[in-house]
Amino acid sequence: MTTDSPQDPWLLLDEELHAWQRSGRCATLWWRDDDAVAAGPLLDRLMSLCRDTGLLLAVIPEPLQASLVEALAEDKPFVRVAQHGYAHINHAPRGRGLGAWELGMHRGEQAVLADLDAGRRILETVFGETFLPVLVPPWNHVAPELHAALAARGYRALSTEGARTARELVPGLLSINGHCDPIRWKSGARFAGEQKTLTSLVEHLRQRRLAVVDSDEPTGFVTHHRDLDEAGWVFSERLATTIKAHPGAVWVMPSELFAEKA
Repeated sequence: MTTDSPQDPWLLLDEELHAWQRSGRCATLWWRDDDAVAAGPLLDRLMSLCRDTGLLLAVIPEPLQASLVEALAEDKPFVRVAQHGYAHINHAPRGRGLGAWELGMHRGEQAVLADLDAGRRILETVFGETFLPVLVPPWNHVAPELHAALAARGYRALSTEGARTARELVPGLLSINGHCDPIRWKSGARFAGEQKTLTSLVEHLRQRRLAVVDSDEPTGFVTHHRDLDEAGWVFSERLATTIKAHPGAVWVMPSELFAEKA
């Protein structure tokens, strides 16, 4: 008796993109990278990789180093900067199973908003038009009670994880999330493997195509360039070229995704 060998996960992606093509639609994807604070060889590798895909670089304001500002001072129209909280510090009480929260209500709304205001001033000052008023919460956690205040402060979008439940969380505040992370974080960051990573990517694409979730939310690929191992880099490079080459898919630039005003 023989058993079928597991199907190549790249074939599963190819089949899903063909299904989009047969339906007369184009699968949209976008790229977010978190925890940026400084320039270096890993950032250079990411920039080279994302030249044709576009990149939303989520920068932590408080530990930001001048080298990153200098690296982005050159003309890089494919990159936009988002705000990754303030200092990426967990303020949730330990030992209660609450997870990690910088933007929770554990220390009060005013303290959180004061940090965000300070962080945004830093990023607006040093990055200018490269900065977008998009908030990427550390650990993808933000208290819903803050949504209205974020919109009132002029944030255009919030980006966490998982299929969004509404296009706008409150009037004026878009929800555009990430859906696929190639890193397994437990016991040290390492590549999660092709099967697991592509399964999560393909599943969101499939659910969009079938209107199980919001079909208009682009599928987000989320990396952390400081933590990618070589296997993760190789996977990311192959994904970038695979999507670019397929007629049933397209990478969306952050300037288009977050609807910059002329």
